[in-house]
Amino acid sequence: MGSPEGGERELILRTATRLFAALSYDGTSTEQIAEAAGLDTAALSAHFPTKRVLYLMVMEEAHRVLAEVIAARADELRDTPPERRPEALHRFVDGYIDLCADHPEVPALWMHRWLSDASDIDLEPLNAQPLAQRAIDSIDAIAKPADADAQFIAYTMIWCIHGFTLSGVLDGTGQRRSADDPRTLRRFRAHMHQLLDRALRLSE
Repeated sequence: MGSPEGGERELILRTATRLFAALSYDGTSTEQIAEAAGLDTAALSAHFPTKRVLYLMVMEEAHRVLAEVIAARADELRDTPPERRPEALHRFVDGYIDLCADHPEVPALWMHRWLSDASDIDLEPLNAQPLAQRAIDSIDAIAKPADADAQFIAYTMIWCIHGFTLSGVLDGTGQRRSADDPRTLRRFRAHMHQLLDRALRLSE
C-alpha cells in the first residue's frame, strides 16, 4: 500500500496534468493546482518546490506515454514485409488514435507547446522531435511514390488525430461528436486509414 505522501504526490501530478492540459502552463498557477487538489500551497511545495519542476514531471509522463506507442509501432511499420504494410500502417494509426483518445492530456499539452506555452522552459531531454522523426522515417520507408513527403504525411496524421480527439466533429444537427462516441470513432479510424493508404499508395 502506498504512503500518504505518495498518494498526495500523485494527486498533485494528476491535478496539474488536467489543469496544464486545459489552461496551459502559463495560464495555470500553483494556487489553482493546490485548490483543485484540495491542498494548501505549502503541501504542494513540499513535493514540488516550483511550478516549473511540476511541469517537467507532467511532461515527462506525457513523453513516456507517447514514446511507448510511437517507438514500437514505428519500428514495426518500418520492418513489415511489403504485402503486410497496409495492416501495419493501420495498427500504427490506430495506436496513435487510441493513445490520444485514452490520454487527451497528451495532445493537449503538446498543442499548448506548439502555441509557445512555457516557452521559457527547455524540454530538450523530453523533445518529441526524435519520436516524430522515427515515425517520419518509417512512413518514408513504406511510401510507394518517390515524391511522397513523409514529413507532411506524418504531421497530417498528427494534426488530424489531435484535432479530432480534442475537438471532435459536428454532425448534421450541429451536435459535437468526439472520440467517446463509438460510431464517430469508427468512422474517423476508417477515414485515417483511407487517407494514409492513398497518400502512400498502399491501396493500389
